[in-house]
Amino acid sequence: MVDKKRMVSVTFTGKELLEGKVFDTNSASDAKEAGILEEKKEYKPLTIITGENELMPLVEKELMEMQEGEERLVKLIAKDAFGERTTDLLRVVPLKNFYDQKINPYPGLVIRIGNAFGRVQSVGSGRVRVDFNHPLSGREVEYKVRLEKEFKDKKEISEQLFSKYYERIPGTEKQVAEDTLTITLEGEAFKNLTKVNEAIKKLASELGVKLEIKEGKSLPKTETVTGEKAQAHEHIHGPNCHHDHEDQEETEQAPKTKGIIDGDAVSSEKQKTKSINTVADEARKEKKSTSGFEVTKDSSTTIQRPKKK
Repeated sequence: MVDKKRMVSVTFTGKELLEGKVFDTNSASDAKEAGILEEKKEYKPLTIITGENELMPLVEKELMEMQEGEERLVKLIAKDAFGERTTDLLRVVPLKNFYDQKINPYPGLVIRIGNAFGRVQSVGSGRVRVDFNHPLSGREVEYKVRLEKEFKDKKEISEQLFSKYYERIPGTEKQVAEDTLTITLEGEAFKNLTKVNEAIKKLASELGVKLEIKEGKSLPKTETVTGEKAQAHEHIHGPNCHHDHEDQEETEQAPKTKGIIDGDAVSSEKQKTKSINTVADEARKEKKSTSGFEVTKDSSTTIQRPKKK
């Protein structure tokens, strides 16, 4: 029997057990107590849909059994959290590649090569050693998880669906009435996101909401930037999408955010949910040159489940 999907908001705090340090939280009070409070960061519950594999498997398993207001501690061994460390995820990049892009590498610097996040481990002899293992790989962790609210009102569910999947698409409008959510997408997005919209319609239906998609006027060409038309999947689904539309054609794209450059400027909810292990493995298998990369800050929400390839 398949459990009925529930839309819930979750507050969590992740702690590394060996040193007892909090490494991730969306609770302002927990962040302040742990001494990691960031003034510019917005601390608020994370909205997820159970049964969509949005969280780490064992965390979601507990959550699916929880009631509103309930709190649990979930302990994870390394293989169930961020994986074991492996030498396969260590790479060497020519120092010249950094200098060509006016980047001065140093131990601890986080970069992105292709789709992979890596941390500079050492610099010397014209080479830069980069570690693509997750910083918490090989470590046991625990998550304190609290189910803050279960969304049952159809209008609230509609508002959350819009916020979760459509809010950041330029030119998008919404109308909420009873159990129906009407989304108006600008011409290009309407044409290019057919499969994505169908997947969300199915999900909305399982939550008791009827989703209607309409075509609106196209945005003026001056508002469409060529370099911002990749990653529609990220832009419309955020980090929590695991619907079966991985084979979506490249033409099904919408304008996206500017990418992952600064952890403060681009929130974790705008980034793809892929573990560093996963993206690094993809990068190792790429035949493309690894000369193109950028300095970045990995600020992904660690409770979210690494996306399957």
